[in-house]
Amino acid sequence: MTPHHQRPIVCGTDFSEPAKQAANVAAALAIRLDAPLMLVHGVDERGEIPPLYWPSLMDAARTQLIEEAARLRHLGVRVQEALAGGAPDDGVASRAELVDARFIMLAAAGHGKLARWMIGGVSERIAESAWVPTLVLREGAGLEDWARGTKPLRVFVAADFTTNSDAAMSWASELCQIGPCDFTVGYVDSFAKERGEAAMNVFPDTPPPPEMQEMLMHDLRLRAASYFPEQTTHIRVLPASGRVDSHLLELAEEASAELIVVGTHQWHGLSRLRHRSISRRILHAARVSVACVPAHRAAAASAPLANVRRILVAIDLSTRGSRVLPQAFSLVRPGDTVLLLHVVKSWEPKEPQLERLRALIPSDSAESGFQVNVEVVEGIDVSGAICDAAERLDASLICVGSHGPFSNPVTAVGSTSIGVTARSKRPVLVVPNQAL
Repeated sequence: MTPHHQRPIVCGTDFSEPAKQAANVAAALAIRLDAPLMLVHGVDERGEIPPLYWPSLMDAARTQLIEEAARLRHLGVRVQEALAGGAPDDGVASRAELVDARFIMLAAAGHGKLARWMIGGVSERIAESAWVPTLVLREGAGLEDWARGTKPLRVFVAADFTTNSDAAMSWASELCQIGPCDFTVGYVDSFAKERGEAAMNVFPDTPPPPEMQEMLMHDLRLRAASYFPEQTTHIRVLPASGRVDSHLLELAEEASAELIVVGTHQWHGLSRLRHRSISRRILHAARVSVACVPAHRAAAASAPLANVRRILVAIDLSTRGSRVLPQAFSLVRPGDTVLLLHVVKSWEPKEPQLERLRALIPSDSAESGFQVNVEVVEGIDVSGAICDAAERLDASLICVGSHGPFSNPVTAVGSTSIGVTARSKRPVLVVPNQAL
């Protein structure tokens, strides 16, 4: 791997005016970082053009590439140029991975139907395949002014309490190396309606409790504090149903964002049909620049903390239910964090339950090198509340006890352990009745 300060910015170009604007911004960023700029042009050797004409195509492209590189050098940036054959997107993405680029800069066209197809072509394929982050430029004046040190950059980071948004926040935090930034971290609580409907079905005259909104704000603020200075960071949680990407764009517009940063799973092939890509939709619809950060980058960024895990232990505070603790604590390693969680109904007092949870914390936890926190949340749907908490806290594992085996199907349907196992996106350890 090249030294960090020498990692280049890769800029893909087709020599169009938007591509030249993107190259200007990339050059300004490279100068600010004291990094080289690698200008890459992909010559599309596919289609109906006979191989006989490929050498002449390469020669013509090479001439344009040399001229564009010379223009950028006059701006004061160190420029390397590279031609790539085959598919243009493969050439740019492969070159960026080869040189361990900081990120890829690309130009985006307008918002007409043809432009949407263009974004869905080269730019989108690069964003969904490149090993490094991809910044697709629109409205480049704001980024160029920021890169030249004349103004702060307003950045909106899409969050969802997963490694996806961790990758986005980690990369966005590095923008402070270039210039001052004002960050807004936004999360769309798409489960708020379901929780409200569940509460209204049981208690029609009782509005859904506001505690979940406050917890989401609190947890998102703590998560963002690991990456951004608190004084320049705004936290937004929007309870809303429908398309998450549309609501994220709404939050970004409210924040007057000049750059949206979003994590991407990089689905390929048939996986793109099975999964709704929020990053792809934002890339299509945004009217400002968008940076797509691959999810794997979170693992690389947090390598020194790879052994740190977060284990959520759901406890019903019954004698049998609390006996899940020895099984849970047997899994804990130094550096881990354990959350003891209990779910109450809205009419139940919280403080006595918190005291009971605190009494369950092992006296030697600090000496053993792990941390134990406690939390009591309200919820009509217990398994749903546990799953929500696991997402908020990015739990590595959920540990829950089972009172089975179940001879009665009705009892089984109402089981918290079955509900958590069926609905959780996180690994679940169910400690069976015999072990309790």
